[in-house]
Amino acid sequence: MLKSGDRLYRLFLIWYACGIVLVGFRLLPPWLEWANVVFLMLAGGIGASFLIETYGRRGVIATVAIFIGTMAVEYVGATYNLIFGSYDYTNQFGMTVFGVPIAIGFAWLAVIGCTHALAFRFVSTKRPLFSAVVGAVLAVVLDLAIDPVAYVAKQYWIWEETSIYYNVPLQNFVGWFVVAFVIHFTLFLFPARKASSEQRAISLFFLLEAMFLFLAFMEQLYAAFVLGLLLTSVIFWKWRRST
Repeated sequence: MLKSGDRLYRLFLIWYACGIVLVGFRLLPPWLEWANVVFLMLAGGIGASFLIETYGRRGVIATVAIFIGTMAVEYVGATYNLIFGSYDYTNQFGMTVFGVPIAIGFAWLAVIGCTHALAFRFVSTKRPLFSAVVGAVLAVVLDLAIDPVAYVAKQYWIWEETSIYYNVPLQNFVGWFVVAFVIHFTLFLFPARKASSEQRAISLFFLLEAMFLFLAFMEQLYAAFVLGLLLTSVIFWKWRRST
């Protein structure tokens, strides 16, 4: 019988395949927008399952802390224009808590889980500082594809600033790096065990990147597509060498 992690991953793949077609080719009807939230919940579940298997009870605590902590960070960011820059969420992203979509907490779990798994492959766990830097850089690479699509194409949030990169402020990427670094560094301080879900978490990174690069291409966000493709190719090459 399939384990719960395998069932979750297979359900995610089915949802992923449907999403590529419906969202990529603008076939998703308005009444089905909730499916985007479910997609992020499934992705977050994959990230969380890796953290829990890797760190045991500490992983359960970390999962809850990451969800609540990142929701709080996003609330501060959106309310007081701190951390990520000046932005506002729209009503396109499902149920909110204090104005922050709950999907954001699951998105952060997905990002942290998959980049943590890759950082394990790239750097020795005996070097928590450098490992955290690698994990944070990987998170920023994801966001370089996520933010242009979520803002320009989908209007999940609105930036109130301008920049050369689709008007997504540099402060946003600095904020992503800092938040991801703090989480990764804290996790790397604890003893970890080999997780059978590591490969699923690593696959999640490349699947998420592939989806957002595909959407960037379809929405004619060619700078984001080319930049993301180059960076992801380097990461993929490094990962293949580490296996």
